[in-house]
Amino acid sequence: PPHRPYRPMMRPYRRPTPPPHWHPAGRYPAIRTVLGITFGTSFALSLDHLYGNGYTIDGYGNDMVYLRNVTQLNYLWPDATLFYGPGGLTGSEFFYSTSVYDPSRYNYVYRDLVRAYGPPATMTYPNGGYMATWFTNGNGYIRLQFGRGESYGGSSRFYTSLSFGN
Repeated sequence: PPHRPYRPMMRPYRRPTPPPHWHPAGRYPAIRTVLGITFGTSFALSLDHLYGNGYTIDGYGNDMVYLRNVTQLNYLWPDATLFYGPGGLTGSEFFYSTSVYDPSRYNYVYRDLVRAYGPPATMTYPNGGYMATWFTNGNGYIRLQFGRGESYGGSSRFYTSLSFGN
């Protein structure tokens, strides 16, 4: 895919592990789809869905699809990536960046997630940032993170990232 100036440098996809004390709560919804694609859907079928529904695909390869200007949780995310494994779609990540320290996007999304899923199962503060993770019924997870990162354009930016997976 094209290396847009503010797209974050990609990290390998890793599914977070629930803490030992965590157990699913029946009242919170399961995560089964992202952008209308069911987890486990093949790479080819996902591309058909994305093209057919008007998503802007920047490129794909190495078991990833790069998207631009995607709406998720009623927010516009300038960059997004879908991750695939042998069993199909496994995860997704949505990115929003600023040139200055501004956690407002993180705070708004965090508030919305707490309303929908309750308090996060884990909350950490990596490198002066914030990271909250929720685990849902059906093996799903949501991760919200804010912190400094490097862009493909070579600049240091502040990123809010939202991940869904199974």
